[in-house]
Amino acid sequence: MNTRHTVSTLTLAAFIGVAIATNGAQQSTPIAQGGSTSDWKQTTTPWGDPDLQGVWRYEAAIPLERPARFEGRESLTDDELKESQRIEDEQAKQRLAGAEGAAVGRRSVAESPIRGNEYNSFWQDHGRPRQVFRQTSLVVDPKDGRLPYTADARKAEARASARYGAGPYESFLDPDTGERCLTDGVTALMWQGPNGGHNRIVQSPGYVTILHEEYLDRRVIPTDGRRHGSIRQWFGDAVGTWEGSTFVVDTINFVDRTNYEWATIFTRPSETLHIVERFTRKGADAMEYRITVEDPSTFDKPWTAVIPITRLNDGTQIYEYACHEGNYAMTNLLAGGRGDAAKRSR
Repeated sequence: MNTRHTVSTLTLAAFIGVAIATNGAQQSTPIAQGGSTSDWKQTTTPWGDPDLQGVWRYEAAIPLERPARFEGRESLTDDELKESQRIEDEQAKQRLAGAEGAAVGRRSVAESPIRGNEYNSFWQDHGRPRQVFRQTSLVVDPKDGRLPYTADARKAEARASARYGAGPYESFLDPDTGERCLTDGVTALMWQGPNGGHNRIVQSPGYVTILHEEYLDRRVIPTDGRRHGSIRQWFGDAVGTWEGSTFVVDTINFVDRTNYEWATIFTRPSETLHIVERFTRKGADAMEYRITVEDPSTFDKPWTAVIPITRLNDGTQIYEYACHEGNYAMTNLLAGGRGDAAKRSR
């Protein structure tokens, strides 16, 4: 049994994935379709940096990798876009009415939105429909919209996908770091789905801080011109710079945790992982988040994803993420796993 990610899913569109929405979020122009607010002008902080501050979330109905049914296609047709929006609207009505929606079977990670299909309805942030976009995958490079796993990593991904939520758990090392309320890795931080991927960006002279609601992960990114250090960390050693109005974060020096069980292999850190993130504000409530991941221990070549994120209303709060309080599942699942092992040894 999965303690945190119960496999009880909400059906999204036949075209896109599982629906997650937020209460009170403002609509914004879809970035992935090339839109921006025409009358909006970039504001700056009192010290002159482009202002990215606020609470942002990922709320687009786009899978990470391109589903097989869209092979060779970067965009939906007009009819497919309309049908996707119709289904998303209907799903939102069901959620708001307290319905869990039609359950779907276990999907591959490739055809599911990020961190969206393994939560039950209790964890969902219900609200208005998510934005539907034309693009068929968040991955834009390689052109096929697929993660360029090495052969060994692809096997590990298949094992993890088959095992996730099914067990058996016979050691405290078996559940992945997300299951243990630690982290889902840097490559998933900005668009973790079930809780909306809420992220508060705070700026001060020489620093940009990103507070992620899920697990309350914090990243304090210096922008004072310093170089990378030599200490390896879970979230790596990040250095921020400004390229015009785009905030660029270069991160290396990750700890090696490839031996841990990870629900999605692309999120796990290794000593060879190198991530470059680019935050470009496109409107008052719209930002393009572009991430390029390079890790020869997992991928044959670098890959890039473009993720539209939306700024929420002023006054939106990031609340404490109480993940394991009153949760006895870890003790119970280990006891159950060891009990099963004892029976098998008789």
